[in-house]
Amino acid sequence: AGLRTAEVVPADRDVVVLAAPLHVIVRALAAVAADAPDAVIVDVGSVKGTVRDAVVAQGLEARWVGAHPMAGTELSGFAHADAGLLVGASWGVTRGDGPVADVVRWLVDVFAATVVVLDADAHDRSVALVSHAPHVLANALLEVVETAGDPAAAQLAAGSFRDGTRVAGRDPLRTRNMLADNAAALGPVLDDLVALLQRYRRDLDDPVALAERLARVTTAADVVRRPEPAWQAAADLDAALAAPGVLLVRAGPTGLETSR
Repeated sequence: AGLRTAEVVPADRDVVVLAAPLHVIVRALAAVAADAPDAVIVDVGSVKGTVRDAVVAQGLEARWVGAHPMAGTELSGFAHADAGLLVGASWGVTRGDGPVADVVRWLVDVFAATVVVLDADAHDRSVALVSHAPHVLANALLEVVETAGDPAAAQLAAGSFRDGTRVAGRDPLRTRNMLADNAAALGPVLDDLVALLQRYRRDLDDPVALAERLARVTTAADVVRRPEPAWQAAADLDAALAAPGVLLVRAGPTGLETSR
């Protein structure tokens, strides 16, 4: 493809981005840090607690910033690379001893990102809800249909099934790493889903209760799908980052904007 590759990271790099499966990121940390001793190390894995623990074990806290672009497709592999995939996406960035402010500014400037700054454990709880649990549900739904052995089902499957199973049945190693490495956060979410599905099952025999439940979801849908943060100009990004809690950062008309 004409790309230049090397056996080691050049020693004069300022930033090294680890964009690999989680188990490879963890395994590569020490070698990358040694190859480029002055570089900031940014990983883009989908679970931050696992990488943070490896960073701490290697004593690399001052050089590491965890990042996670919330963008992707169900496809993987070099043939499906897309230069515009990350532009305009939301990125999770973890708090820590590394140069978080520099990475946030870089992501906003280069990718026009909306950055969500939070602790590593908080990140893993959030993505368990909106990314990892959907992967479980998609695979489970696909498995249920396959197991049913209904020859007409595949022919009748349309938009809701396609959208609901888009990420299912894809790269099994990547998905396993993502789910297993976030088991502590994902397990309780799946427990809640199981309990809620059981309530839906009971409500099938009570049309009034089912209608009320669906109406509540409809009313609350925009809160999740189209949140509207209250943005304000960021006079001092470093000071904003020093305060605890979740911080949103984006580029506004006259400079950086933040919201909590």
